[in-house]
Amino acid sequence: MAQLTTNNDLAFDLPPDLTQGVGMASTALRHVDALWAAVRSIEVCPVESHGGERSVMVGGFDEIAELAGLLEVDLETDPFDCMCLGDIQFTVRGELGAVLGVLTYHLGGGLNWPRWHGQVPLVRPGELMDWLVSCGVIDPREP
Repeated sequence: MAQLTTNNDLAFDLPPDLTQGVGMASTALRHVDALWAAVRSIEVCPVESHGGERSVMVGGFDEIAELAGLLEVDLETDPFDCMCLGDIQFTVRGELGAVLGVLTYHLGGGLNWPRWHGQVPLVRPGELMDWLVSCGVIDPREP
């Protein structure tokens, strides 16, 4: 049985069907699946606030599933690098608030998780932007 090790060195056993696959992309995808399986809440916040944005906590099962779906990435593409800190952070928390991982979204770019060694493109970036605006995490009036 393989293990997923999180940012805080917490380890979760992963069944073989979550770790089997061909190549790095499928293994990385399986780790993301395991991350979502262990999540209990997600804190969504702008990296820098300009006054019109706010942080939100996503904690309901349906809300987490919706957000996880919006954060789906295309791991068949090669990761790319950006020198900025990103725009929106998704802090994924497990039991007792333990940080399982921090994903960073770069507006107009992709999603970064240190395990990927760069950004990968989102499958539905427009839907994620709509969700971020509707929750007030992004102020659409800001440039």
